[in-house]
Amino acid sequence: MEVSMTLRWCWLLLVLVLLRVDALPRPAAYKDNSVKGYLAERSCWGNEICKEEFQTQFRCRCPQWSFCRSPGRYYNAYCSMTGTGYIWVQAYN
Repeated sequence: MEVSMTLRWCWLLLVLVLLRVDALPRPAAYKDNSVKGYLAERSCWGNEICKEEFQTQFRCRCPQWSFCRSPGRYYNAYCSMTGTGYIWVQAYN
């Protein structure tokens, strides 16, 4: 009986901890769709620069399962599966 009650309390504590971790704030993504053109119509390789800082065109197109992202507006952007940070929106026609 004592072991069963201890297991229930441990289980409840574990569930509460997991719920708390899931509730932590995540960094928001800022999406910028001001860049429209491409220097070359080709696909980027993994972790390749998709947009250089201060350029008005993308160097290449990221695969559909990834984002062209950078830490801020004035940084190089790389293809990444992480959807946070500064996202340069690439249109897929």
